[in-house]
Amino acid sequence: MKKSKKFIVRYIEGFLKKYFATSLYPYFVFLRIGRSFKKRINIKKSFVIFSKNLPIINKNEYKKTSQNNEDGIIEYIFKIIPNEKYFVEIGFGYYEFNSFNLIKNNWSGRLIDSNTDEVLALKSSVGYYFPESEIDIVKAKVTKDNITDLVFPGKTNRDIDFFSLDIDGNDYWVLKSMNLSKIKVICCEYNHWLGANSSLTMKYNPNFNFVDNGIFGASLLAFTNILKEKGFSLIAIDSSGTNAFFINDVYAKHFEVLCPQKNFVSVGRFYNEDKKREIFKNIKESNLLIEV
Repeated sequence: MKKSKKFIVRYIEGFLKKYFATSLYPYFVFLRIGRSFKKRINIKKSFVIFSKNLPIINKNEYKKTSQNNEDGIIEYIFKIIPNEKYFVEIGFGYYEFNSFNLIKNNWSGRLIDSNTDEVLALKSSVGYYFPESEIDIVKAKVTKDNITDLVFPGKTNRDIDFFSLDIDGNDYWVLKSMNLSKIKVICCEYNHWLGANSSLTMKYNPNFNFVDNGIFGASLLAFTNILKEKGFSLIAIDSSGTNAFFINDVYAKHFEVLCPQKNFVSVGRFYNEDKKREIFKNIKESNLLIEV
């Protein structure tokens, strides 16, 4: 797209967002991104594996509409354990998120994100391409204080088969504050920059905004420890080194329970050496990370 055309599109977008936020703007967003969403619906599976010497469960990896290879792991898990096809996902991109493939397979669920455009885009696209689906899409900034009301609205006590958390910030504190007894599988994005052997998380900050500087979220070991306390075991880490999967111990006997230090995977390969040095320096000098 030429610069002049981009400028015109952005100008129209800004005008509609300011003056027609609840009427014309959502329709404009749908027209702008609907084609990308449609392409993802019918995209072919990708079986690219990003790491070596992985546990057996990673043989099931594939990517369709997830960020990496989470689609295959999710499908494998729910072939084994009973489920009612209900999910809750917090933090998503409008055409690339862990529950997209579940929606395609007639799951119902709840999607939560703080980004207005992402929420509008997904509402319009899901409503158009999956009109019979039962999907609630909610705009909200998640904190440890409102998480229960967001996940279990109206004091509902429904079992959640798949719970995905990716808010690039207070994830550890959100999980720590939750009653997880009604959840079967948890997927959360860990901060690989914090390494395999450190149980670290950022200090709680309800006003936190993500910056790719290494100071966000929590380490894999921190997530494993807190979820172990709440009755969950680590059973998978996608080969890109982004998301970890934890199973309610009621179903753990069906899977190999993994050691977080031994099976740790990093996504550092996507960064040049200067950026890596900068991030590790930030982590070393930061007073915003604490051991848990």
